[in-house]
Amino acid sequence: MTWEIDPAHSLVEFSVAHLMISVVKGRFTDLSGSMYLDPKRPENSWVKVAAKSDSIQTGVPQRDAHLRSADFFSVAKYPTITFASTNVELVDQNHSMLTGNLSLLGVTRSVPFRVEYRGLNRDPLTSAWRVGMCATTTIDRRDFGMTFDQQNGGVFLVGYRIHLEINAEAVLT
Repeated sequence: MTWEIDPAHSLVEFSVAHLMISVVKGRFTDLSGSMYLDPKRPENSWVKVAAKSDSIQTGVPQRDAHLRSADFFSVAKYPTITFASTNVELVDQNHSMLTGNLSLLGVTRSVPFRVEYRGLNRDPLTSAWRVGMCATTTIDRRDFGMTFDQQNGGVFLVGYRIHLEINAEAVLT
């Protein structure tokens, strides 16, 4: 079954250390994608997700502008962040490991996500079938060429490890 990600009910979020004592969270608000789910043979399932890099929001306009610059996401040169799965391994009935190619700043790396299946329901307003999932991973931003590392008294302003969480709700097509 093929499903289209519903951007109104889906979210790509990240968190990163600030000054190595706190956490800054943000999100990409413009995303799209699709997935194919094979309940009888989960290894045949796949997912493709794209987020517009200029849709980044942290709640602080000055920080968001800096994140859109060449120091971080270079949104003028790299307008889209993509993920395309290459392998699905079922862990148990509600969990799997999803490996795929994450492309960021023109660099593509294989990245594993831990996926939790959140269920299937019929939307009472539209009668459409919907499925929910949450995928998480941690990456090192330097692996993608994001090397901004301004220091303040020997303490890094922004950490290198980025936690990613994708909460996706998709509609059966």
